Amino acid sequence: MFKYIKSGLRSTLNQPFSVLVLFLYRFGWGVALYKLVQSYILPILHRYPNVEGLETQTNLFLAEAQFVLFKTDISHSVLWLLAALLAIRMVLTPLLNAGVLFSLSNPHYNAGYRFVRGIKELWKSYTLLYTGQTLLTLLPMWWMLPRLKTAFLSARTYPEMASELLPLLALLLGYSFVVRLVFLYLQLGRATSHTAARSLGIAFKSLPVMLGVAALLLLAASLCSLAVLGSTIVWAGFWMLVLYQAYRFIQTLFTVWGIASQQEIYTARAER
Repeated sequence: MFKYIKSGLRSTLNQPFSVLVLFLYRFGWGVALYKLVQSYILPILHRYPNVEGLETQTNLFLAEAQFVLFKTDISHSVLWLLAALLAIRMVLTPLLNAGVLFSLSNPHYNAGYRFVRGIKELWKSYTLLYTGQTLLTLLPMWWMLPRLKTAFLSARTYPEMASELLPLLALLLGYSFVVRLVFLYLQLGRATSHTAARSLGIAFKSLPVMLGVAALLLLAASLCSLAVLGSTIVWAGFWMLVLYQAYRFIQTLFTVWGIASQQEIYTARAER
């Protein structure tokens, strides 16, 4: 497993254009969400009563918020805006996937050229694959939601609620994790002109290694996130803001690293 992680890191360092594009994409989304919170959430929080011990003031604030939310159309513009942002993200995600995966599979081309060429050649098939991945990921919710609701309503204490909800949520996350990896192999196969059947065969034959590499890199990324989160608690100020933005770049690097490591596994198994 470690040889694929090492070779994936080398491949990632040879993809500065893809890493930069993904970083700017994530940075743009971060700014958009910040502006959304600043425009709609902060004005509401400013109305929250700041006098401690006045429960009636808090109840009045909550009653007013409930009336405004459910009895007026003030939330419609926010919901439409969120729907538009979600639609834009669902359109852009497969395009970026096409550029990144084609770049990893065809390192002999120029960096910017192969990224753009990947989008031009693969955007249709990657959009279909992304749609299929989304539908398969959401499919268990028809079975999960009633059970989550029952567990939430029947629990008498928070530990009892956690014992009921956490196994279901862990099962859903594990399923989503496997679906994402399988569809990643389908996308890798499409970038190298392999059939879907061959890509699925490589994915299932490589399942233990595939999951092991993904889990190790996920653990490393999680530890990095915890370190940055701990730093924000004990160290605030301008340099903390600089560190957070650097972390966003490192987070993007981990994303490409994970994809590149899976691409190394796929290439090695395809040559056998």
